[in-house]
Formats: sequence, C-alpha cells, structure tokens
Amino acid sequence: MADAPGPVRAKQIVPRIGLPAETGKIEGTRSKLKRLVERGWLDEEAPGMFTPARRRAAASPNSS
Repeated sequence: MADAPGPVRAKQIVPRIGLPAETGKIEGTRSKLKRLVERGWLDEEAPGMFTPARRRAAASPNSS
C-alpha cells in the first residue's frame, strides 16, 4: 500500500497479498482495513479508498 500512487481499494490489495480475488476474501480484507482505520494505522479518504495513515504530531503548538 505504501508504494501505491494513491488510495487503493480492498479488491486491489487482495491479489497482492496472495489471496484469490473472490468476493468473500475481498469483503474480509475490507473489514480488516476498516479496523486498521479505527486503530489509526490507515486513513480512509473516501468510502473504500485506503491509504497509509498520515503521522500526526502529538503536541503541536498553536500559532495565533
């Protein structure tokens, strides 16, 4: 996913990780990707479009 030029869909990831491109495998992978979004490992820029999470500064000073 890190070497992709932009956001990727679950159906693009499945064959790259060696799974058959079957509906069940795609849906299972999508579910896992959404879980990684919840945990902050991935971002979902649009529904079903996943990218690596952007690093966010824990404490950034506010410039006013």
